[in-house]
Amino acid sequence: MMKTLMVVSGGDAPGINTLIARYTMLAQAQGDSVVGAMGGFEAVLSGQFRPIDLSMVRRMEGIGGSYLPSSRVPVLAEENARAQLRQTLQDNEIDNVVLFGGDGTLRYVLPLLLEWQIPVAAIPTTIDNDVAGTERTLGFDSACNFAYQTIEGILATAHALPGRLFLLETLGGDTGYLALEIAYAAGVHAVLVPEYDFDMNWLADRLKQAVIRDSFALAVVTEGVKTLPNLLEDIPRLTDTRLRFSRLGHAQRGGQVSHLDRKLATEMAHLAYETFKAGQPGGALMVRQNQLLIVNELVTVAHKAPPDKSLYSHVNDLIDH
Repeated sequence: MMKTLMVVSGGDAPGINTLIARYTMLAQAQGDSVVGAMGGFEAVLSGQFRPIDLSMVRRMEGIGGSYLPSSRVPVLAEENARAQLRQTLQDNEIDNVVLFGGDGTLRYVLPLLLEWQIPVAAIPTTIDNDVAGTERTLGFDSACNFAYQTIEGILATAHALPGRLFLLETLGGDTGYLALEIAYAAGVHAVLVPEYDFDMNWLADRLKQAVIRDSFALAVVTEGVKTLPNLLEDIPRLTDTRLRFSRLGHAQRGGQVSHLDRKLATEMAHLAYETFKAGQPGGALMVRQNQLLIVNELVTVAHKAPPDKSLYSHVNDLIDH
């Protein structure tokens, strides 16, 4: 019988519960068992595990958050971490690890597990979509869908009461992948991301022209844009128009799981389980050219390329076409 340990390291994202449920269903159907760490690798090193309650996690599989508590404490950097981890896994008869994590987890924790020859299936899990080597992370699509609900509400007011300016802030950390994807698909008038500079006078003129043309203006900005406080003051001053500001906040991380993330989680669960049953060492589960692959090279040490500059330019030129 095979015994899998699931560990959530870093932030939560929609789709974690779906994958836990799908993997546990596969394992239990074959007589295998699954346990979860009760607080990231800090819990792993102290042996704080519990069996996955399939009936409970199945009730949670369509919602955001995580059935298993997480932790960002960097305990694997400690001097005796390798020996302690191996001993804990051996004492609890753990055969392999399913690891959920974002950019930091996959760049720093995954290489350690591979180096220590611990079979692992690392799941790129973050709404930010900022993990190098994969086109899409688990939770990204759900976070985009969450934003569209708010955008539709803004547009309802924009059409009912013409002549207004709107600014929507998304999550995304210090990266603009999430904001750019949302802005492009929603057809907004401008998008601002940390990776590319912009001129405040250009932005003000762009929004003024949008109001003249479309009777409203909507811009999207990611939380990592450092000049956001200035935007809230300068845009009304330069346009002589009141600005309505909306912030999605951390609710964007806890939205319902979208179809694409449910499908991705299901495919990842199958690939991880099949990899372990075949006795393979595992690696990171990456989407490349729309195909899910397991990659055991340490490709995740690299940083992801910046958001698509041509897409950024297209969004910010949209009202001129």
